[in-house]
Amino acid sequence: MDLQEIITEILNHLRGMWRYRWQVVIVAWLVAIPGWFFVYKMPDVYEASAKVSVDTNSLLPALTQGLTASENLVDEVDLVSKAMLTRPNLAKVARETDLDLRADTPQQMEKLISELQQQVSIKGGVDRIFTIAYQDQNREKAAEVVTALLSTFVESSLGAQGDDADMTERAIKSEMDDHEQRMLQAESDLADFKKRNLGYMPDDGTDYYTRLQAALGKVTETERQMRQLKQRRDEVARQLEGEEPVFGIMPSTPAQAAAGCSKASTVAQLQAQLSDLQVDFTDKHPRSVMLRETIAALEAECEQERNAMGGAVAVVNPETNSLDANPVYQNLRLQLSNANVEMAALSEELDTRRRQVAQLRADVDKIATVETELKKLNRDYGVVATRYQELLRRWETLQSKKRLDPVTDTVQFNILEPPFAAALPVAPNRPLLLIAVLVWALGAGGAVAFGLNQLKPVFFNRHTLARVAGLPVLGSVSMIMSPDQIAARHRKTIAWTAANLALLVLGTVVIALASPISQILRNLTGSGF
Repeated sequence: MDLQEIITEILNHLRGMWRYRWQVVIVAWLVAIPGWFFVYKMPDVYEASAKVSVDTNSLLPALTQGLTASENLVDEVDLVSKAMLTRPNLAKVARETDLDLRADTPQQMEKLISELQQQVSIKGGVDRIFTIAYQDQNREKAAEVVTALLSTFVESSLGAQGDDADMTERAIKSEMDDHEQRMLQAESDLADFKKRNLGYMPDDGTDYYTRLQAALGKVTETERQMRQLKQRRDEVARQLEGEEPVFGIMPSTPAQAAAGCSKASTVAQLQAQLSDLQVDFTDKHPRSVMLRETIAALEAECEQERNAMGGAVAVVNPETNSLDANPVYQNLRLQLSNANVEMAALSEELDTRRRQVAQLRADVDKIATVETELKKLNRDYGVVATRYQELLRRWETLQSKKRLDPVTDTVQFNILEPPFAAALPVAPNRPLLLIAVLVWALGAGGAVAFGLNQLKPVFFNRHTLARVAGLPVLGSVSMIMSPDQIAARHRKTIAWTAANLALLVLGTVVIALASPISQILRNLTGSGF
């Protein structure tokens, strides 16, 4: 449907409802008169209020500051409400103000106390100043309830003098015991975890990836050292091939050759190095093993030289042949031996470090899980330990305060404005309710007219009839009214208009004179107080 069709449809509904305009007026009158009477019969409600200052700055908030969530304005209002609106306090207030006379049974008394909890309102909280209000149909009774409520709360506050320190001490002690148990449990869990995962724990706070990167760096560095050492060893071996063991300037007799071969001085030097090395290391040290192997090989060569000279075994001082030995050859031979020893040590070290890298890569999932769980355990333990230390400090502060400064602070309650009930009622808002009744009456009349039009619809033009019937409409015949019918129709319109105007005028009067008329009616019916 387009906009034009929607407008046409609305106009057709309005024209159909116009046929029942008298029903609208009748229903409006029938709804408005009882509704206005009901609003007039509603009793006045008076409100009594008092402004008080409540100081909640006691020991507990002071010593637990920073340990618990800070209280905002809503929390403070809730604190005062809970303190004042306890059921024992309200029961005492009901007895003092004779409100309990309105309850004949225990069930009614419980209902009365519950209604008091809902009807007493506490607002404000700025600068710890609160406004306490209560509404009742009796002005004096409302003021009595607020007065009794304040008196009861003041008495309970004075009776609680000195309990604040004990309550604070118990609260902090309970928290300390709880955190101590949690801290001990966290320490036990951490120790058990370290025992279960021995060998997978990070070193000096380093994580898995830092350890793996360091191990790879050590492997790379060892490989670089081995390459340099291999180059040096090859160079020494090349130089050694171009040198002669002896100069040949002194003739050697069989006895001299048998006493000390050409490698006798080298063997002596290697044995001296082996003796020095055994002072600091065991016989299984790679360098010690290599030196022993080198000495054994040189001694085997000496034994072969002795056998070649006829098996002479005479012992002479090796230095007797030192003039014929080539010192450059001996030095190169010693360097080559040292290079082989260092090469063996580096090879063993490289294998060890490669095994470490392989082990780290094989245990990547286990180590990562262990490190994550360890961080969590350390974090939980740190939080609990820090909290426990703070509680311990607060406990010592409280003990010092109790020894040096007797505790007398509690909730301080100062009445800034005494309870007072205004002469004018705060409810109900009769003008607004009377207007609402009038609007409701007219709406009810319109709803009746709309329903009747839906039950007995008519067609006002041939286009609507053709659309509904689905058949073509060839034409329409207009109704021609006689002069008498036109005059009667005008009289009905005037009467209908007068009836509506009368309703509006009466509504204006009852709204303007809401308070006096209400008082007169309630006095006549005996419903007033």
